[in-house]
Amino acid sequence: MSYHNDSSSEFLGLRTTRNGQMQVVYDARTGNRVVLDIEPMSTPKSEIDAALKEGIGARNVLGGVLSALKARNIGVDFAA
Repeated sequence: MSYHNDSSSEFLGLRTTRNGQMQVVYDARTGNRVVLDIEPMSTPKSEIDAALKEGIGARNVLGGVLSALKARNIGVDFAA
């Protein structure tokens, strides 16, 4: 699942690494990329998807998705 904001300048997506770790990927309009590791737990993808949909509509997309994930008690860490 992936989303672009209305101006198509920012991107949010969910990916799964080779070892099964889920990650949220945010590409900013400035060309910077932020990767968030979803803390291992049994979070349904539908909850993460709902958080991404909410976040992509926010004025500050990264802040919006972080708030949406926190509101759903989905823990994240900034990937190394």
